[in-house]
Amino acid sequence: MQMLENSLANKPQATDAWINHHDSSSAAFSKNKKHDWQGKPYHPISWHYRECFGAKVFKVSVSVAETCPNREGLNGSKICSFCDEWGSAAYHLERDKSLSEQIKINREAIRKRYRAERFLVYFQAYTNTLGKVQKLQDWFDAALMEKEVVGIVLGTRPDCLPSRVLKLFQEYSERTYLSVELGIQTLDDKQLDFLSRGHDSQCSLDAIDKLKEIPGLNVCAHLIFGIPGETDEQLIETARVLSAKKIDGVKLHNLHVLQGTPLEQIFSKGDFAPLSLEEYTRKVALFLEYLDPSVAVHRLAAVASRWNELLAPEWNREKMRPMQFIEDYMRNNQMFQGRLSEKNLSNICHRQKRSFNQESVSE
Repeated sequence: MQMLENSLANKPQATDAWINHHDSSSAAFSKNKKHDWQGKPYHPISWHYRECFGAKVFKVSVSVAETCPNREGLNGSKICSFCDEWGSAAYHLERDKSLSEQIKINREAIRKRYRAERFLVYFQAYTNTLGKVQKLQDWFDAALMEKEVVGIVLGTRPDCLPSRVLKLFQEYSERTYLSVELGIQTLDDKQLDFLSRGHDSQCSLDAIDKLKEIPGLNVCAHLIFGIPGETDEQLIETARVLSAKKIDGVKLHNLHVLQGTPLEQIFSKGDFAPLSLEEYTRKVALFLEYLDPSVAVHRLAAVASRWNELLAPEWNREKMRPMQFIEDYMRNNQMFQGRLSEKNLSNICHRQKRSFNQESVSE
């Protein structure tokens, strides 16, 4: 623990910047009433990072966790229908390297490509809170010792947040920037069954509540669109629920088919068809219009990390085209994040009421 304190003491530019913006995206958003999100029709995560750190910040993905509850048979379920053998790892070929080596390799690659100077270590693959808390603490300490690392991002599941993990989150959220990415995927129980998640929607809502009780902790919800049975009403309600829960961020994915997954078998039988880019775009735009504008959007669509495994849809091989397609669609239709959110509608009603009262007085 002393090593961690020393490492943080040697990084005043990172920690001080984070403390100055400790209230996260909601406070930052209130200061920018014009919603100038770098010209985008939604609140990009890059905007949030600039508000927190005063500079561009990039995630450095690492893979250290080795399994998840489903793979261990703890939930009576097999692996999630969409998950491949690498557990969503972005750099699966580096799993045999130490944490420090992974950080250095991926950090330098990102630095070279984007001229990046500040980084968040992203514990991405599998379920990072499944093992012993001491191991998780060791990972955190090692990551924060690395040069130019200003915080931690960790991926996990709603059903893997025991009290000892929450206590650790509280301790580290007081010391550095800490974000937890929670794989809730959907708030519909039948769709969770289709995905073989092994937990229900109430578990996800309870997990969000527990995490939001921790001061300073940033909470991001992962969502999957295009699950069979999905409706527009469901997407709208999900946006409203997450907004009411004051979630800090969302990461959006379309359900796509990878080789070697249970979903491949369903797809091959003709029992599942992935969304076209056009239909997925419509769903994303609808969801974002009802999502509170303070919520940062980490990702608009999934990108297949391993093209050789992708079966469908083909447009998941690209990163920039789907993102640009969604942005253009929203601009062309005069849509933007939060336009139909409770906060925005309330403000409109308030302005209309005030205008009406002023007109009545003048008469």
